[in-house]
Amino acid sequence: MYCCLGKVKRLLLALVIFAVSGLLMSCMDFFSTSLAAWAARDPNRLIPAVTAGNVDELVATAENNPDLSLAVLKKIQSAAGTASGDDKVKLQTAALGAAVNAAGLGQAVFNAAGAITSITDADNPQEKARQMVLDALNSMNNLEAAGSVLFDTLPKPGDPDFSNFTDSASANDLAMAAAVLLAGEVKKNSGGDLEGYVDKLLDNTYTPTDPENLAMKLAQASLAQGNLSGPLQDLLSGLNLIT
Repeated sequence: MYCCLGKVKRLLLALVIFAVSGLLMSCMDFFSTSLAAWAARDPNRLIPAVTAGNVDELVATAENNPDLSLAVLKKIQSAAGTASGDDKVKLQTAALGAAVNAAGLGQAVFNAAGAITSITDADNPQEKARQMVLDALNSMNNLEAAGSVLFDTLPKPGDPDFSNFTDSASANDLAMAAAVLLAGEVKKNSGGDLEGYVDKLLDNTYTPTDPENLAMKLAQASLAQGNLSGPLQDLLSGLNLIT
């Protein structure tokens, strides 16, 4: 009898532990979307393996979550590294949007201004676009990481497949990605002189870094398509990526 009671007690204890564990897991799920950083789940574990078939859906799903978008971008980089042909191009073009979302560029710059059209409505659109980016740099926590992963994912100017990639991407996506790349370099290397850092791109004696050069080539490719939106053209001009 004593043995049976012992088994019952152990069974009840096990059930209590199981119930408490379930409650804790529910709390973890709750706090993963709350302010409890210690309970947040690793975004990289929430993203499945990326393929050319699911990449657009994953980018869209993570659109409003910079950390999740950065995780998607990293997995796009991994997938693009082993892909080829049209699949590789699709992954690389998807990386543009994922990088912009990961950096929070659209939210930090355009939402803070109320609307993207506020750039064009300004008395000096190029200066307004530049100032909006510079003011928003400190609020973009993933900016440098997003720029670095994007740089490693994309083909480089001079590569045989660079033109095919830029022709496959939209003008607006190319423009925003160019801004991410340059803004990441500005934040990393400006030494506090943000405007001076951007202005040196106009100096013919200055040799751009590889990310800066890629940013300029993406900006030029977006402009060459002929359908770049006016505000984004002002943004690129304000950052001296195009003249």
